[in-house]
Order: sequence, then structure tokens, then C-alpha cells
Amino acid sequence: MRPSHSRIEQGLLLAATILIAALLLQSCSRKPTQASADAQGARPNPPVADPPAVLSPDLTDQLKQAGFAVASKPFVPEDFTLGSLDGSRQSLSSFKGKVVFLSFWATWCGPCKEELPSIQALYGKLSGKGFVVLAVDLGENTSKVSQFVKEHNLTFPILLDTDSAVGATFGTSSIPTNYILDRSGRIIARIVGYDGTEWTNSKRLDLFDKILRM
Repeated sequence: MRPSHSRIEQGLLLAATILIAALLLQSCSRKPTQASADAQGARPNPPVADPPAVLSPDLTDQLKQAGFAVASKPFVPEDFTLGSLDGSRQSLSSFKGKVVFLSFWATWCGPCKEELPSIQALYGKLSGKGFVVLAVDLGENTSKVSQFVKEHNLTFPILLDTDSAVGATFGTSSIPTNYILDRSGRIIARIVGYDGTEWTNSKRLDLFDKILRM
């Protein structure tokens, strides 16, 4: 049974400081489309060490300082399977064992276009360390997304949520919306919008280094 949007929302502790910071972020309202389900064909997961039940206070504080809403207790979201630009189908669960930067975006979204080069730079620095960016485009066709990806030299996996069903499940009313999943596939934090801070600045690199070592 598919969990409601509140499953994602209730898993996040939205502290007052995070709400204030969110008001300063640039984001786009997601274009409305009809949502439908498409989740099948998940691949087997590699073994992962038992993760901590809760995040350490230091990591929690560091995430909040970076503008994230932090999950009061990390949780595994509903799995999904989508087509990718290379013609294959990818499941979120197939990336278990890696830290996943799950980004919901669209080519028409100004803040998304501003943020993507920074995400690409982050991927370039960390992709060899068990880190992956999984970018889910909402509501657009293959040709449009493919042209955009080539023009902007994006090399991380791009998935196509053509009916925005997955985006609706994750409650992405505004984009960009980015989630961090730990190596066990649990959501630990979310950030909505982009405030212009480079993802490769020293504080954020230190943050991801801590998450990669969890």
C-alpha cells in the first residue's frame, strides 16, 4: 500500500530555524500533472552495516546549519523505478550501499538551473567515494531533458518522472527539492529551494564526508 505524502512529511523534523531559512531559498512551484504509480523491477541490494537509529547531535547540527530539515528518525521511503536517459530503468533501492543525493528538478526551473552546476561539481568530487547524485526530472519528455543535460554537461544519472507520480509521493510541491539518503537507503534530511551556496564549499564537503563515514 502506497504511503501518503504525510509519510515523507512526518519523517522530517521541521525546526523553527529551518523554516526561517527556507523562506530565503529560491524555488519553483512544481507544474501540476496527474500522478500515477510506476514502481517495479528493483534490483538486489548489497549488504550494508546496521546504521545508527538516530543521527549524532554533531551531524544533526551540521545539517541544520546547512539549511536542511532533519529527520527526527531516519526512515526508508517508498521505492520507485523510473526510466533513465540511457534507456534503462533504475530503482532507488538499487543504489543502497551508497550515499544518495536525490534531487527533484525540471529544465524550466530557474533555481534548478542555477544549482545544477554546483551539484555536478559535488558529484565530480565524491562519486568515487560511494556517493551518487540521482536527479529526477518532473513532468518532461526525454528529448527536452536530453538536450538540457548535453548542453549543461551533466554526468550523473537522470531519471524521468514523466507524470510526476514519484515527485507527488515525495511531496515536491516546489523545486528544487533535495533529499539525502544514507548508505542503508534511509532519508536523513531534506532541503527545498536553492540559496546560491555552492555544494562544494568546505563546510558542505565536510558534511558529506561525515555522512559517507556513517
